[in-house]
Amino acid sequence: MINRVVGVYFSPTEGTAKIIRRIASEIAQRMNDECIEEMQVSYIDFLHEPPADDQNYSRDDIVVVGMPAYNGRIPLPCIKMIQKMHGDGTLAVSVIDYGNSSYGDSLYELYSFLEDQGFEVVSAGAFVSEHVMFRRIAEDRPDMEDFKKIIEFSELTAKKLHRFCGTVIDELRSKPAPLDVRGSMPTKSPFRIPFHPTPNSKCTQCGECAKICPVGAIDPEDPSKVDGKKCIACTACISACPEGARGFHGPMCAASRIAFEKLYSKRKDPEWFL
Repeated sequence: MINRVVGVYFSPTEGTAKIIRRIASEIAQRMNDECIEEMQVSYIDFLHEPPADDQNYSRDDIVVVGMPAYNGRIPLPCIKMIQKMHGDGTLAVSVIDYGNSSYGDSLYELYSFLEDQGFEVVSAGAFVSEHVMFRRIAEDRPDMEDFKKIIEFSELTAKKLHRFCGTVIDELRSKPAPLDVRGSMPTKSPFRIPFHPTPNSKCTQCGECAKICPVGAIDPEDPSKVDGKKCIACTACISACPEGARGFHGPMCAASRIAFEKLYSKRKDPEWFL
């Protein structure tokens, strides 16, 4: 019998975390009548607690997985994290968070990876939060309107989950039909951002940026040195800096900011598949 909702996310700027925490808690509230005891809710933060070992989930779990989309793709380190997750016919919710530009094939990627790992995905959604690089795009999102949509998605998901959680007998438990998620599995490597966060004169070389970097791209002895081949421009280092000393600089970044703000200023609403 279902007794736990687990929210799993990779969230360098807290946008994905806010969305997944709300979805997981809303689903748990609506699933309580299926449980003998109150539904338990827990969270796994893959940025601060990257999985060192395989993580196994059972048929008693509902797993809500949220990842950010960068250039319409799931970041490579996130794929490696997902591959450490193993379901056993575990019901799951697939969620992508993107910065109001395009989520591309990322939602289909996440959906497909979870299915490959033994999860049965009952719903999938793409939600908007503040752009990680150009903060004026989707500024302060997710906002009140976004959370109304998040609650609606959670309610619809919970109603669907009820159909699969009403029995403790595996033979009587039906399997969710495949979702018609928009996108396809990419055949090319993800596009690499040509510029990366670097420090300014406020940097005290405390090393917090190097500690949080999920790909080890920052030299802990000299944080001004960034390995461009490793960096995914997730901005975790910017969020972690206690002095506010890191950011994107240079003419190429400035030109990209202007172009992005012109192209992606119009508000985009969430999309979901059930």
